Amino acid sequence: MKNLGGFKAVFVAAAALAAVSCTTGDQQPSSGAQEKHFDVTGFGKLKPGMSRQEALATGDLAATGAGKSGNCEDFRYQGAPAPDAQELAAANEVEQKLAAAQKAADEAEAAVGPAPAADAGAAAFAAHAQKLAASAELGAKATELVAESTKYIAKRAEAREANGGVQFAGDKIRMILPPPGATTAKNIGKGATLDQVKAAYPNAKEADDKGYDVPVPDQQGVVLSFHFTGDKLDVFMLFNSEVKCG
Repeated sequence: MKNLGGFKAVFVAAAALAAVSCTTGDQQPSSGAQEKHFDVTGFGKLKPGMSRQEALATGDLAATGAGKSGNCEDFRYQGAPAPDAQELAAANEVEQKLAAAQKAADEAEAAVGPAPAADAGAAAFAAHAQKLAASAELGAKATELVAESTKYIAKRAEAREANGGVQFAGDKIRMILPPPGATTAKNIGKGATLDQVKAAYPNAKEADDKGYDVPVPDQQGVVLSFHFTGDKLDVFMLFNSEVKCG
């Protein structure tokens, strides 16, 4: 069984994002987080292409993770609000149960085997039906846990976009998101218009009906990605499309 809750969407709906202010054009930075820019070169000491060990060694990230699913784990910036400990523990427990349930469901599915031949006896058909029922029951349990896991995944995505931070997939950076109020080196931040982004980044290419991507030099698959609601920028991040959660 595939991990159906495993980060199939990069972004959650804009309505779920925390309402945070940021600079877009002629506003001046008002916090320490705004003193450094977020751009194709990275943010602070964090750079695209870094390994997990290298990124954590910068000291820009909290020492402990903010939740994981499969091989993906989130880390917030130093000084960012810490995740709720009880919720984090509950989410970790769900992930452990899901991994065990998926393993059991996969094994049960493999054990079903081919259907008995038409001339097989009643006992063979009964045994096969029993295996099918066991596989279906374990599959349903895993599906329930996938739904529960997905709720926590969505919460982490909201927190990631509200607070900024890094998501790793195994040893590699998958996403780097700016903290509240950060702008790019070309003074683009949350709330900027589509025209402002296009003017600042003329090499941006339309990725879908709500996003534009700017290639990151010397980093295959990595883009500075801008996503909009209507004409306003909601989320921007460094994203490695070649690194998957699983």
